Amino acid sequence: CSSDLLGKIDYTLGAEYRRQQGITGKSNSVGFFVSAPLPVFNRNQGEIARAGAARYQSEQQVTARRAEIAAEVARAYQEFATNRDLAAAIQRDLLTPATSAREISAYTYRAGGSTLVELLDAQRAFNDTMVTYTETQASLRRAAARLNAATSTSPPRSAEPSPSAAGASTRE
Repeated sequence: CSSDLLGKIDYTLGAEYRRQQGITGKSNSVGFFVSAPLPVFNRNQGEIARAGAARYQSEQQVTARRAEIAAEVARAYQEFATNRDLAAAIQRDLLTPATSAREISAYTYRAGGSTLVELLDAQRAFNDTMVTYTETQASLRRAAARLNAATSTSPPRSAEPSPSAAGASTRE
């Protein structure tokens, strides 16, 4: 609508009184006036252009922020998935064999088939594996917290590996 483009029109009302004394005599005059701008050539195009540029800039900022958020979520998810897969691999490929080796070594030591050094070596290997697994679990929890912060949601519980039964009996 063209009245929206023109904006508000400012009217000015006024009055004046003049009293003159001169050689020819006295005179009094009263005047009233009304003033209104006539936007013949000015259709407020500069302000309209400024508002359009501000709108475009705001849209670009929103688009940039959305891209930034999407990248942050993608990074957080990638970190979470990597740590989840690493924790599952450590549990499957390292923790289970280390637990088994420790139990076998303890059994053979009790049966007299191995030395105390071999038992302690198996326990040390198991402890090193548990430290690695625990550090990986901590990294997984930190990644899950970052993912939660990036998306304002929690990751699915089924995505996290369950702690092993071997972790419950860490000492002989």
